[in-house]
Amino acid sequence: MTTTELAEICIRHSRDPHLISDTRGRVLFANPAFHQTLQIPPDTPLTLDQLGSLNLEAHLKEAAVAAGDDDADANRTPHALHFSLMAELEDETLPLEVISQPLRLNDDARALRLITLQPQRRRTTPVETVSEDGRDGLDDSHFHSHDAHCRPTLQFARRVAASDVRVMLLGESGTGKTRLARAIHQASRRAEAPFVEINCAAIPEELLESELFGHTRGAFSGAVSDRVGRFESADGGTLFLDEIGEMSQRLQAKLLRAVQDGAFERVGENTTRQVDVRILAASNQDLRSRVEAGEFRTDLFYRLAVATVEIPPLRDRPRDLAATLQAYEVHHGIRIAPRLKEKLQDHPWPGNFRELENVFECLTLHARDGQVDDFPLPEPVRVEADTSDTIHAPRTNGYAEPNGFGSNGAHDTQASEHPEARRLREALVAHAGNRSQTARALGMDRSTLWRKLHRYQLV
Repeated sequence: MTTTELAEICIRHSRDPHLISDTRGRVLFANPAFHQTLQIPPDTPLTLDQLGSLNLEAHLKEAAVAAGDDDADANRTPHALHFSLMAELEDETLPLEVISQPLRLNDDARALRLITLQPQRRRTTPVETVSEDGRDGLDDSHFHSHDAHCRPTLQFARRVAASDVRVMLLGESGTGKTRLARAIHQASRRAEAPFVEINCAAIPEELLESELFGHTRGAFSGAVSDRVGRFESADGGTLFLDEIGEMSQRLQAKLLRAVQDGAFERVGENTTRQVDVRILAASNQDLRSRVEAGEFRTDLFYRLAVATVEIPPLRDRPRDLAATLQAYEVHHGIRIAPRLKEKLQDHPWPGNFRELENVFECLTLHARDGQVDDFPLPEPVRVEADTSDTIHAPRTNGYAEPNGFGSNGAHDTQASEHPEARRLREALVAHAGNRSQTARALGMDRSTLWRKLHRYQLV
């Protein structure tokens, strides 16, 4: 191993951005933290005068003149340079401390420089990344994308965040709809008020009305005291209705008035209550098709979808995937072998960022001496993600559906079957028609399973 390679290894896993340049201003190596800080896609050819939107060479020349170099050749100066600058990035201005110093290696005759950037504050602009809650330890403030396919979506989300309009977030399971909803709230004028969320698919229908609007004592069996609903809890702030497509039409009618006027009654009470709440809703279903089929109220859809943000799946965001892999390496101090990285980048990620988080947890366990050479993608992750309640884009990568339901398989007669219906039918078969076991296996309430079975005429 040469000392140049050793130097690259030493800075590769540093959390500070580093680069090594030559006398011609070419960047020979930049660590993942450098790409992440300056929002530059991986594998982009770099020179000191073109580091994304930053012309570092001009700043280095000014610093070299200040250090007493008449020719102002910052790439050849023997001095160590230390100065500050403001980097104008796409979504913020970031103050940086720059340290540039000669790098002399025993077996490399080239005159090299090691340049370190030290951000003077954490980013504060809300942004979308891998994790919905930051538990993976990555920067929890990102609302940024390297992919042109996704960037307009996030730019639109930033614009609507500052307003008070109702927003519908659409996208496959695991793309970060909850994450984006929290970011929109934090970027709004209601940021200091409560952010209250409710998963409409996780609560049985007979209890969901009480969860939304509250109830009075004695309203039904078990109501031993008054209860404040989510609408009241979110007064002045934001209410996030996740999986809104799972709500029954009976409740949709009651929700319509509360969304439109902010008025509602607790269950078992005649007093009308008024709240000031901004509504954000999300669904991984194709709600427009549900509306056309008469399964979701048209008036409620258009009141919730004043602005619609559709989040592209991870398979359509290869640059974001590459940047996320780099961020994982930087945070955990683990290097993913090039062949394995190609394998991860070629995977269709049907579970999107949620599946990616699961894989990251397993990758860490497979690391040996700071490197992961190979990792088989777990079958349960692929099956669970690929058969989830999602809006499926056409697959062009040859990724087969489980149980042989591929585009060229023997079951093409069922190609038009809704993915959710297929998942329910297969789960019922696997559990010999036992609905209780099927509901537990699918992670849903029996009443939710019953509604879905009726919806797809599986009973």
